[in-house]
Amino acid sequence: MTSGRPSGARPVECERLAETLRALRTRTGLSLAALAAKTPYSKSSWDRYLRGTTVPPRQAVTGLCELAGEHPGRALALWELADAVASGRAAGGPTAAVGAGAGRTDAPPSSQPETTGGPYAPAGSSPPPGEAGRRPSRRLLAGIAGGIAAAAVATVVMLAATGAFTGSAPDPRTTPSPSPTTLAKGCHGTGCTGKDPETYGCGADPVPVTLGRRSFPGPTVVKIRHSAACGAVWARIDLGEVGDRAEILVPRHAPLRIEVRDRYDAKDSLSTPMVAASRSDLDGVRACLVRDGERHCFGSER
Repeated sequence: MTSGRPSGARPVECERLAETLRALRTRTGLSLAALAAKTPYSKSSWDRYLRGTTVPPRQAVTGLCELAGEHPGRALALWELADAVASGRAAGGPTAAVGAGAGRTDAPPSSQPETTGGPYAPAGSSPPPGEAGRRPSRRLLAGIAGGIAAAAVATVVMLAATGAFTGSAPDPRTTPSPSPTTLAKGCHGTGCTGKDPETYGCGADPVPVTLGRRSFPGPTVVKIRHSAACGAVWARIDLGEVGDRAEILVPRHAPLRIEVRDRYDAKDSLSTPMVAASRSDLDGVRACLVRDGERHCFGSER
């Protein structure tokens, strides 16, 4: 029987998981590079996870939920569905559990004598001495079938409770509080100079202010970002071209920069290291895009 899904199309379970992961990533405010720095998974791996071309490890899902301050229940339920489809378990493929066919009664009776040691022995194997012709007891079969049924019911209940079938979020009154986010402030003022704004939480909560922005040919946008909580500024480049360089300039300080090095960077948002900036410095802050040897700079619009 052929699938109703077009050839090459990703399963809907994988799409739903990827959509949820992208929403979680947006909540963290982290770029792919920052996700890679905070987790055991590379930037290219996160790119595949978020696009839905690869089902991530379970630990990657729980780690992203922690960074986003989100309880992992619903995301893990979606992961279970996507992983089952991707691995073949949902279709009873070769990686399905041994007991998946134990309770079936619609298979035609075999016309060959039973010489394989029972229905759970690998095809073509010989029975142990003294075991030929013996069948599993009805009590054993009933116990196996009952265990499979109980596991299936528990899985369905878990998925329903987490809202995987309806898309609803878990009830906050019955959901345990998430573990504290790892995006705690770790610097302020001169202590932030030269440090990554996302790694130190300055780019996430509270949301920083955009002092100025400039659009460039293609989808590229460069912004001047300011975190009052961290007392620092930085430049961010969205959807740059490979070879682009973004710079942040603050009076009395050498410029700091970030470069778009590959196609993964070009599909992402990258931030320069931070520079401490007092209120009196903000009017003099400038950001630049260096592209094809030409420098394009702009200042604060506040």
